[in-house]
Amino acid sequence: MFFKQKRVLILYLLFAGTFLLLLGRLFQIQIIDGAKYAQQAVAQRQQTVNYVQFPRGQILDRKLRPLTNVEEQPAAVVFPLMMPEDRSEAASFLSSVLSLPVESVTNRLNGDPVVLKTGLSEAEVSLIEKTNLPGVYVLPVVPRYQRNWPAVHMIGNVGQISEEEYQQLKDREQDYQREDVIGKNGLERQYEEVLRGGESAKIAAMVDVHGQHVKGAGFTLIPDKIKSTDLPTHVVTTLDQDYQKITEEALEGYEGAAAVLDVWNGDILASASSPEYDPSMSETPEGKDAYVNKALQNYPPASVFKILIMLAALEEGLVQPEDQFICSGEISLPSGRKVSCWNQEGHGEITFAQGAAYSCNPVFIQAGLELGGEKILEYAGKLGLRDDKIIGYDLPLTSHFQFNNRVEGDLVNVIMGEKGVSLSPLLVAKLIAQVANGGFSITPRLVSELHNDQGEIVKEYPSTMGERIITEESTGAVKSVLHLAVEEGTGTAAQVPGIETAGKTGSSETAGVWFAGFAPLDVPKWAVVVFVQKGTSGGREAAPIFKEIIDRLARLEGMIQ
Repeated sequence: MFFKQKRVLILYLLFAGTFLLLLGRLFQIQIIDGAKYAQQAVAQRQQTVNYVQFPRGQILDRKLRPLTNVEEQPAAVVFPLMMPEDRSEAASFLSSVLSLPVESVTNRLNGDPVVLKTGLSEAEVSLIEKTNLPGVYVLPVVPRYQRNWPAVHMIGNVGQISEEEYQQLKDREQDYQREDVIGKNGLERQYEEVLRGGESAKIAAMVDVHGQHVKGAGFTLIPDKIKSTDLPTHVVTTLDQDYQKITEEALEGYEGAAAVLDVWNGDILASASSPEYDPSMSETPEGKDAYVNKALQNYPPASVFKILIMLAALEEGLVQPEDQFICSGEISLPSGRKVSCWNQEGHGEITFAQGAAYSCNPVFIQAGLELGGEKILEYAGKLGLRDDKIIGYDLPLTSHFQFNNRVEGDLVNVIMGEKGVSLSPLLVAKLIAQVANGGFSITPRLVSELHNDQGEIVKEYPSTMGERIITEESTGAVKSVLHLAVEEGTGTAAQVPGIETAGKTGSSETAGVWFAGFAPLDVPKWAVVVFVQKGTSGGREAAPIFKEIIDRLARLEGMIQ
């Protein structure tokens, strides 16, 4: 009897324990984790797409204005599971309306919801909404890039990670997935490690058991759940959005580049390359080299290189501005070779200063030959023209001088800024800035700091104004010559009413035409360099662009009315 009662008690306790366990589990599911499971259940009936197209850190201008993720734009968004099995008609329609390759559209109509194109025009929005294709919607999305937004070449772009990139990152033990996007070029690539991260709010569509959009359900914006540890870092550049727009608009219609530097600290205030391209890659660019950042490409500097020859010859005491020369329209070299002046009739008796203002080849060849190749290289190094360094932006090492200074023809070509020397528009801007500031070395700077979401500085990139490298006497003489070139020489098209300017034209036989100058003359503020490919003369194409940039910058800053 005792053992029977004991067995009954044990069974009772087992049933009671099991019941309590089930009750506890039910309490956990319904009360403690109820919200989580409810959310998961809803998620199974939702299809989502990012509200912020590519959640990453911001790239900002010097006034902390965003150059990426700027504002909401209408976007063509596709939910493939809501579409019929045969999607060829939809692919053809979207390709036509959005001006996208049909193959590209077709490939993206499978799998997860996707943003096909952002920044839709009114016509594109109207056609998509009127046609009312299943699974195709116009939704508000914050794109990483906007149409016609400034500084696309410096900012760069992101894109789907390639297999090669994925393997390289995997070898470096970086946490990337094959479906991730990654910075492909420009600042996006340079600062991939710090820009990467963050979450986006989601645009959610409620669907039924067949994956179809529930009628009348519309779309819901689900807030992001980013952790503080996952917040990306933001990159603050030295670019000025207003300066950048002015520079790009002045360059519009030309193939080439233009740069604006602060002459005192080397900050890159604007850097434009033309033609531009669509960083979202939704449109085919106009030119084959649209993806090339021409502000960082090297070209023969033509006669703007004579600025270096002037500085070196003056510093070495080989010439004085008032020294007399004779230009008969050509010069005979010791080898017997003859080199013509662009003025075939000759300039006659002319001072060194006038020879510089009129870009007289015989005057500079005489001065350059007396200077010699080794001295030219020495001053190129002193002026930082053999160094591509940009603070906050890494560039590959490049050899800018390749000539034999024992060969007369090679040396003459270099003196004239042709074969044997190649400089980027930014390097030429560095040269002219160091003349404008009175002979102090500078290093161009593109990034000033990195900061977090709270505005706290994570890393600084201080500007540098180094030691004096050229005497004030020599730079003063060169500034006077460059002012003369604008007043009555080859650069008269660079004159700006209300503000005095100075500069030098250049017309390469092989690459393009130049104007390198600064303003204002009395208290220099900006060094501006313009390079135009396929131009006919620096005075005809490049100088007017310089004039427009300086005029608009001066008006923006209230220096002229």
